[in-house]
Amino acid sequence: MNKKTLFRTFLLLLTVALVLGMAISCNEDPSDNENQPTDEPTPATDMIAIAGGDAPEYQIVRSDIKGAGTPESSGVVAIRKALLEKTGVDLKLTTDWTGKGGNPEFEYEILIGETNREESATAMEKLAEAGTDYLFCTIGTKVCIVASSERDLTFAIDAFINQITVENNIASVAKELNVSGMYILPEGTYFEVAASKKSGSDKYDEALALACLQGIMNRESPAKVYVNSGGGNNTWLETMQEEGRWLENVEFTKLSGFAELMEYGRPYVKAVVIWDESVAATVNVATTVAGVEDGIAMTQSYYQECKHLFNPDVKIIDLNTELIKYDGSITGSAKNDAYLWAIDNYLLKDRCSTDFLCHYMDAWNASGVSGRRDGGDDAYVSIRDWAVYNRAFVIDLSPWEDEAPLDDPDQEIGTDYKTFTTVLEYMMEKTADTAPYEMCGFFDFAKYSRAGANTTSKHETVPTEWEYVWVISHYNGYHNTCIEWSWNESFHSQYTGAQQLTNNRPDEYLDLEPNTTYLCFFMADYDSTYPLYRFLQDFWADPKRGELPLAWGINPSLLDTYPDIIEYYYDTATPNDYFTSDASCAGYINPSRIRDEFWDLMIDHNVKYFERADMTIAPMVLDQDRLDEQSLEAFYQFAYDGVATIIIDQHGKGGSQAPAGMYEDMPTDKLDNSFPTNSTDAAMRAVENVVRHGYNRTLGRKASGSSLSLMRCVWVGPSYICEVVDKYKAAHPDENVVVVDIYNYFNLLRQDLES
Repeated sequence: MNKKTLFRTFLLLLTVALVLGMAISCNEDPSDNENQPTDEPTPATDMIAIAGGDAPEYQIVRSDIKGAGTPESSGVVAIRKALLEKTGVDLKLTTDWTGKGGNPEFEYEILIGETNREESATAMEKLAEAGTDYLFCTIGTKVCIVASSERDLTFAIDAFINQITVENNIASVAKELNVSGMYILPEGTYFEVAASKKSGSDKYDEALALACLQGIMNRESPAKVYVNSGGGNNTWLETMQEEGRWLENVEFTKLSGFAELMEYGRPYVKAVVIWDESVAATVNVATTVAGVEDGIAMTQSYYQECKHLFNPDVKIIDLNTELIKYDGSITGSAKNDAYLWAIDNYLLKDRCSTDFLCHYMDAWNASGVSGRRDGGDDAYVSIRDWAVYNRAFVIDLSPWEDEAPLDDPDQEIGTDYKTFTTVLEYMMEKTADTAPYEMCGFFDFAKYSRAGANTTSKHETVPTEWEYVWVISHYNGYHNTCIEWSWNESFHSQYTGAQQLTNNRPDEYLDLEPNTTYLCFFMADYDSTYPLYRFLQDFWADPKRGELPLAWGINPSLLDTYPDIIEYYYDTATPNDYFTSDASCAGYINPSRIRDEFWDLMIDHNVKYFERADMTIAPMVLDQDRLDEQSLEAFYQFAYDGVATIIIDQHGKGGSQAPAGMYEDMPTDKLDNSFPTNSTDAAMRAVENVVRHGYNRTLGRKASGSSLSLMRCVWVGPSYICEVVDKYKAAHPDENVVVVDIYNYFNLLRQDLES
């Protein structure tokens, strides 16, 4: 809705609020009902006439510097028009300029906003004492209308007009008029806020503050806040405004940045959390505290710049002071000491979510490394609305016990790991009787693996990712990886549709034919928020989507995060688009690491989301050893149409890939992981290799002379797959090549194994 319509709605709401006694006297305790305005008429002797009858000749005055387009300018016109309609009297409009060519100060004035009159200054002092958004009052013979912001002034003017009583064409207000109140956001308010246009640390700081405010407002206020940085963000906003989608009839009020949104969000902000720039980890601690305390995480310098935006009674939590004894004297690491403070004061006091644990890069700076404050990289800042919205605990720690991280090289080896598992143990204990929790986020390549400046680490990047999952899985958690630049999670998650999706199934199931090359392509790695949000939308727009049957891997538990986006993919799927889980099921786990006592919780979790997403296949289960009978029995409860695995034994424990087989009537297989994504010629040769020398069912191995090949294709489009298939067919004109959907693939595999 536009601002004019928005403020008319405010007026209607304020009318109701005043009748119910919700407005408060500016100098009284709002909890004292005796001081609340009532709907009882005010005796005439307690009123002063401002227009009509024998009323003094009032002037409506604004500041001389508040010209056209300002609330002051439109406000004087609005009051003049209202009084003219009510009484037939047309009051004079003037400014506060008393210099040469100006106007004298009059005894009877209605003062709009901050003017040079002494009474306006007094009214502003009364407003500050009240700690509210607006105030209108009588001071002597003058009526003052003041507010904390332009938005609040417009709101106050409408509210004041509503307070005017008219009898016998005489407009009056209470002689001791003294009404203050808070701005009321109406239900159905939607804000589209432009992301920061700043650069460097200024961009980082504003993006952090905006993310915190977005998380608070989407949780606590009637408004829904969407931050638009353009690109993929703009695409999703436009998509959800299409006919039939949930934002079709929604009008967004457009704002530019944190300061403008604070005009609306100020009543919901209860704290400012100052993080210590000398200890990068405190940006995560501040985010945790902000979520619990309804606060904004800021540096001291940025707070001083924005101090005027907050209510006077906002709580200041300065981590520079709070953490003064947590300077490394406890663990030998200021980074880990900071997390211990947060553990003691927030986690162990049960003040944080047990549904989500966030692993976000902190503000550590290093040359040539992404995610850094000095470079204005807000990859792990813009997403913090999700942590604040869920009151999640936020960390950035290494999973390795055998080396110190690059950001804290002097810590005792294993300190990060000890703090990490302390948090995981708490989460495990708190969820032991409920459901597994989600760890959302990703590790910092440069801190914890051999990447960028970290040339001496013992560990490569992919093994470090696997190690995170290896550790988490043992503590009743599952991973949602690669969450950077995943915008507006606290907004999209508000969508209440997508409670039950409908997946495609083949129109017919094929019979296994002799001398046939069966190919199945699994479009992989959309198991986490960022590729689902950003990459998939591009591949989904591929003009050749639908020409071949393809299986798209999506983590169904992300229906809690991006339900509208996942529903969009389902709604716009062609008959040749099928959906399965990705790594590994409803969340990324290593099944071999699930403790016996948690399997029932993990099964219930997966059954819930597989049923909601109408999925029955898990084609990319990742682990360091083959699925044992307990794991197979678990997967049989929700992925009974087929399971495939990628097994990599990183710990040298003798883990191995199982041959294709059957568990009950559930076929199991290996997912081939050798498909190149940078060359269709190389990809065609990889398909040749899989068909002829693949793991289980190669040409000529069986009497049928047929082959079945399931291939993982990471972040490529349908056109790429079509070109690879065309090249393969051209190179092998004598082969009967059939590209099958994933349901037919596992059905053919079942036939092959049972023959």
